[in-house]
Amino acid sequence: MTNVVKLKLVEVGEGFRFDADQILEAAKGQKFARLVILGELDDGETYVAGTANAGETLVLIEMAKRVIVP
Repeated sequence: MTNVVKLKLVEVGEGFRFDADQILEAAKGQKFARLVILGELDDGETYVAGTANAGETLVLIEMAKRVIVP
């Protein structure tokens, strides 16, 4: 099992990026009830994929906002 450490965003410098493949690899095998993948591609296009319908996905995004900006 992969150990995932919760990161406080204030500790990451401006412009720093984690490797997306490492983040996704760490998520594999977790027992998600619902999952949303949200990102920005190199060409600026927004990428969204998920396991739930649009309403449940939006609820997850709203829940994430409360974690990111307490």
